[in-house]
Amino acid sequence: MQSAFPIGRRVTALCGLVLLAVATCRPASAQDDPDMAAQPVRPPTVIWCSVPSGGVLYVSGVTRLGMGSFMAARAYSGRFGRTVNARYGLHLGLEGNYCHQSAKQSTAATARATQIGRMAARNVAIVSVGVF
Repeated sequence: MQSAFPIGRRVTALCGLVLLAVATCRPASAQDDPDMAAQPVRPPTVIWCSVPSGGVLYVSGVTRLGMGSFMAARAYSGRFGRTVNARYGLHLGLEGNYCHQSAKQSTAATARATQIGRMAARNVAIVSVGVF
């Protein structure tokens, strides 16, 4: 029994479909979107959050975000605000920017320790928020 398409035509048709799929299914890049092309791609970010309120400094630990975008940092900041509000009865705005970003874990840990040290020198109570 013979096929409707000879082997040469089947290979040509298959190669054509593969090339068509590769050409249309490529991942989007920053060059495709003019708004994204203006913003550089950022590496993963190390982040920590703090908020002073009424003689108390609420502070989180240092955490590495999977992607270093502005939106990821803002989402983490909102989550920190919701957690502090729920656990300690504060009324922080959820749109506030409570988080500090850094490129390296050591830089973030040093900045966090410096802020805690400054606040402790002013006799401000330090509260670790922990996991949120």
